[in-house]
Formats: sequence, C-alpha cells, structure tokens
Amino acid sequence: MIGIGILGAGGIAERAMVEPSRTVDGVEVVAIGARDPERARAFADRLDLPAWGDYDAVLSDPRVDLVYLALPPIVHAEWATRALEAGKHVLCEKPLSANGTTAAAIADTADANGRRAFVGFHYRLHPFIAELLATIGSGVLGDVRRVEVDFSIPHFVVKPGNIRLDGDLAGGAVMDVGCYAVDLLRAAWGEPEVVSASMRTYDVDPRIDLQTDAELLLPGGIPAAVRASFLGDDAGAMEVRVFGVAATLRATSVIVPQWGATLRVTTPDGTVLREVAVDPAENSYARQLEHLRDVLTTGADSILDARRAVGTMRVVDQIYRAARLLPR
Repeated sequence: MIGIGILGAGGIAERAMVEPSRTVDGVEVVAIGARDPERARAFADRLDLPAWGDYDAVLSDPRVDLVYLALPPIVHAEWATRALEAGKHVLCEKPLSANGTTAAAIADTADANGRRAFVGFHYRLHPFIAELLATIGSGVLGDVRRVEVDFSIPHFVVKPGNIRLDGDLAGGAVMDVGCYAVDLLRAAWGEPEVVSASMRTYDVDPRIDLQTDAELLLPGGIPAAVRASFLGDDAGAMEVRVFGVAATLRATSVIVPQWGATLRVTTPDGTVLREVAVDPAENSYARQLEHLRDVLTTGADSILDARRAVGTMRVVDQIYRAARLLPR
C-alpha cells in the first residue's frame, strides 16, 4: 500500500487525489496538511481522512510514501525539496514549479535523495491522449503544415481574488493552461523553438498574462500557434487542430478528456477517416494515480518524471521572455 500525504486543502486536492484514491487499488490518502491546521482538520473530517495537521506534520508521518503538492507553483520547489529530503516521493500539481531553474532544482533533489518527483499532467495518462498522439504519428495526416492549440478558460471562471491572478504566486494563463500545450507539443513532435509571443496583461497585476498568443516552430519546420487564455467565450476551448496535406485533425477537451473529448480526422473533401469519442467514466486522475502506483512499485520510467517536465518549464520561460515579461 502506498500512503499519500497531501499538502494543500483546496478543491484540486479532493478532485485530483482523494476521489480517485478511493477507486484505485494499492493507494490510500493517509494525511492532509494545510498552513492552517484547522482547515486541514475540516478537510479531513469532511472526507473521512485519518490524519491532519500542518505541512511538517505530513512530511514527518511515517505512513506517507508520496506527497502530493496541491499548492501554488511558487512554493513547489520549497516543499518538494523538503519532502524529498524527508525521504518521500513527490507529485507536484502542474506546472512542476515556477520556472525552469526551480524545476531543475526539484529534479536534482530527487536524484540526490534517491526519490522520485513527478508533475501532475494527468491528461497524459488518459487513453484518449494515447489515441491522439498515435494518430498524429501515424502518417494519416500527410506532411503537417501547421498546428494550432487553443486552451482558453471561459471568461467568467478566473475572477478577482483567484490565485491564478496573483503574481506573487506565479499565476497567469501560460502557467495555468499554456504549460499543457507546451507539454503536448513536446510529446507529439519534440522540442519547440519559441519564435514570438504577445500577451494581454492584468491591469491589477501586470505580471499576470490574461491571454498569451505564441508562435512556435516544431521540429521539421512546422509552425505552431498556441493560445493560453482566461478570456475565452462562454464555452471555452481545449482544442488542438493539426493541418496536414492529406487530412486535418481536430481534438477537443484535450486537457480533461473525461469532459467529453472528441477526435476527428477529415480529408479536404470532408471524408471522415477517423473518429473517436471518450467514455466519460474513464478518469484521467485515476489513471494518473494507477500509473504512479505502478512506477513507484516497479521503478519503471514515467512520462510524468520531473526531469522531463523541466524542459516544459524552460519553454514556458522562453514564452514569457518573448513577450517581454520576466519568467516566474
């Protein structure tokens, strides 16, 4: 049994860890910690967890094998380092850290302490994403001419007071959803080059990008346009479009496939070559937890490994610099 301790008593901790832990064999959430121990106690009482306290209480709990950081990215490096040095494995909620430098520090600390560190790109473990990547790599599209990624959160979701609008906490649209786009492009094509970027910033805190549009160049000279936004329309978007000479691919709900993801490949004359829809009962957070259980048990490689995620954060840094903002 892998014991899991959570740092952070927000909604993501319940959705991404507590709920799936109750459907996955071989794992158990054994402790919850918050800056305010009373908040942790309320969380534990509501969800019937066996132990609660502050962050240090979780790190010192001998039942905890894996620490899940459900915290703002600005503090990931600090608490990941403490957890790793305490002999725990670590899963950081995405993104891995605030920037490429602190992300590399997490990976280095894991190596130095013989522990594993991971990033919570849960979507990568959903079978739909395996289908998406396999379709892109299959050749059915012919030579790819352009890629477009639009990850836009509906405009009414991220409102004043939301931590994603706090520069002190390393907020911003690229940090929140743009990191998924970078991760996906790296998985499908390899390392991108950032060509240019422009941002619409938040009047209250100009360190925060409300919307970023970036042009990247993928291996093989393929141009890619990425939009990360808190200003989406009422429906928002989690869409990837790949334009090939033989066919075009459109995938929806890519970040959270269980929310009704679809994939369609069509020829220029409208013929549908491939169509995939997702079973909503297939949950990416549960698949992520199964994956972590298995790699921690067997020592196998992981697509969520922190060392790989460092590359994603370095591209994020480059996007900010291209838009003339400092990396987080």
